[in-house]
Amino acid sequence: MQCVAPSSSISFKSIMGTPALLPLQTVSHRIAQPSQLAVQCVASRFDAAAANATNLPLSAAVPTTNNFAYGGVVKSRTDWQSSCAILASKVVSQQNTEKSNGADKITVVNGHSSLDLVPIDKLPKPLTIADLSPAPLHGSTLRVAYQGVAGAYSEAAAGKAYPNCEAIPCDQFEVAFQAVELWIADRAVLPVENSLGGSIHRNYDLLLRHKLHIVGEVQLSVHHCLLALPGVRKEYLNRVISHPQALSQCELTLTKLGLTVTREAVDDTAGAAEFVAANNLRDTAAIASARAAELYGLNILADGIQDDSSNVTRFVMLAREPIIPRIDIPFKTSIVFAHDKGTSVLFKVLSAFAFRNINLTKIESRPHRNRPIRLVGDENVGTAKHFEYLFYVDFEASMADVRAQNALAEVQEFTSFLRVLGSYPMDMTPWSPSSQ
Repeated sequence: MQCVAPSSSISFKSIMGTPALLPLQTVSHRIAQPSQLAVQCVASRFDAAAANATNLPLSAAVPTTNNFAYGGVVKSRTDWQSSCAILASKVVSQQNTEKSNGADKITVVNGHSSLDLVPIDKLPKPLTIADLSPAPLHGSTLRVAYQGVAGAYSEAAAGKAYPNCEAIPCDQFEVAFQAVELWIADRAVLPVENSLGGSIHRNYDLLLRHKLHIVGEVQLSVHHCLLALPGVRKEYLNRVISHPQALSQCELTLTKLGLTVTREAVDDTAGAAEFVAANNLRDTAAIASARAAELYGLNILADGIQDDSSNVTRFVMLAREPIIPRIDIPFKTSIVFAHDKGTSVLFKVLSAFAFRNINLTKIESRPHRNRPIRLVGDENVGTAKHFEYLFYVDFEASMADVRAQNALAEVQEFTSFLRVLGSYPMDMTPWSPSSQ
């Protein structure tokens, strides 16, 4: 409710002639009514429409110095205060009438039938400290990506690394890396080497391409089985399908079984079992795990067909953030480096570890994709061409160990590129050759 406050220097005529608001002093009057409503009169533009809306005579709302004049009619200050009191009582009366009409009647405000523009039950909940806590620790429920389908050895490795985890199958190694980077998965468990088949070069290349960190390792004993549809005998087979590494690891055993079959490579072992079952292939067998036979309803024609019972695959666990290295438990560190001055630098790099009694567990070379060939010109003998390589090295020491820090500081002097892929606990779980 707004009225024009009295002033000793401002007349009604001057107010009506000025379009903008004039700064007038605010005057408060408390009306002795039962509701004890305080009426505050503030400076505002006054027009005939506002007066008609309140059902008051124009003369009752316009003050002058001691009297209030409009249209030749003069009202005293007392009359003006009485008009304000009447106006206030009408407002209170209108509010009480609206309340008495029932609680279901809601005043429309700005086109909305309620002041609660958003339902309370649909408002977003505030974040709590639990929402900002780090990912679950080792062994807790995690979303773990692996390459393959259900029943793959990678799934078993994920379960060994993170018991009770939610395993997320991926059709390619690249997809598993991206799943972690895009927060679809919390971890990835991927193979990097096998005791019979050697290194899995694709994952070494992906380790360099992506920015994930190695946070652990797990070693899994591999136990291959020859699987076929129920009722199929070995002499009915014309083809055996599986992952290329599985085929090579069972080559001698397949020959001893007298199987003159075609070997065909597929993406993974469990995928081979799924393919046989889905297509009802009665002339085709698959090399996969016993769990794959159970999942896809296949029979085991031959158990433990790997050529060497000491068949172990090493997997690495990948995460978006590295872990804090420690020195109270056995740790392993993986690095990759490149150099510009030929293979003689490799000897100096290895000497940095040997001088400090740091044991190397693996060294792997991969072509330098950005610069595969280095040319060395000589006016007398011509131009020599050298292949450029990246070197992956694993050594038994934690990055918290001063020896490892000093060794890498020395390595950095001889190399053009050096990156620590991760410093992580070694897999120290007991292991025995596969016999299942």
